[in-house]
Amino acid sequence: MNKETISLGVLYNNLIGRLKGLVVSPQKEWSDIFSERKAINEVLAQFSFPLLGLYTLSTFIGYLLSHQGLDFGSAVKEAVFTFSSSFFGLYVSYFLLVKVGVLLGQEIGKEKAFQLIAYASAITYLTGSIIALVPETIVVASIVNLYIIYLVWLACRVLSTLSQDARIWLTIIASIFILAVPVLISRLFVFISNLTV
Repeated sequence: MNKETISLGVLYNNLIGRLKGLVVSPQKEWSDIFSERKAINEVLAQFSFPLLGLYTLSTFIGYLLSHQGLDFGSAVKEAVFTFSSSFFGLYVSYFLLVKVGVLLGQEIGKEKAFQLIAYASAITYLTGSIIALVPETIVVASIVNLYIIYLVWLACRVLSTLSQDARIWLTIIASIFILAVPVLISRLFVFISNLTV
């Protein structure tokens, strides 16, 4: 199957359109997302990586602006931690969601599980970017992150094969994964790096 190459302009236009849809009309956007049947690598390349790049760059710039002496080494380290914890958090959350779905007797499919985690995680990448550049916004941005719970609830509603109980449990569990797993991985990276110093 041939994959179409997408120009950078079209890529970012689609990405902005998708983000706008997730904010303005999330239920319709989830229907569109799940009907696209995109492979995991397509979601990564066309959506997650550009946002992770923005988050990583914001972390690097924010670190340089908030610390004296332009410590490029520490800024790079902080940016690497941000990218790694977010990227591994995305995959660990996806893997755990698939396993939890099986345990609940509600297999949602690997592609749909990844789409749910990847698209809902966009909120954390955007708020993380803002916090990195303007640390004073941490309280507001943290509150905005709670929108993820609503997004996941709507995604589970669109997945009509889910029972009501499974929808509630998957909403709670997926939201916790999206919000907590990258933070835990980041803390683990910091702990390991402190041991090796």
